[in-house]
Amino acid sequence: MENTLLLHDHPSGSLVKLDRYLHNRTDGMIGALSHAIHGAAIDAILSGTERVTKEAIDAIPLDHAAETAASPLKRAVGG
Repeated sequence: MENTLLLHDHPSGSLVKLDRYLHNRTDGMIGALSHAIHGAAIDAILSGTERVTKEAIDAIPLDHAAETAASPLKRAVGG
């Protein structure tokens, strides 16, 4: 998924380093993951930063199912 972003300043492999965060943020839902990453990529293009960061992904609202603290880990860390 990261290789399809084609952002000029996005370090390769940076999303892999966020694997646990991304799984927790999206509750393991591939549609929510795709939405978050692509939304952050669009924001990166519009802002001129040309990179997807954890902060940029945090700024993307997800669907209700992904935002709901369904898993014990999400409840433990405050969702």
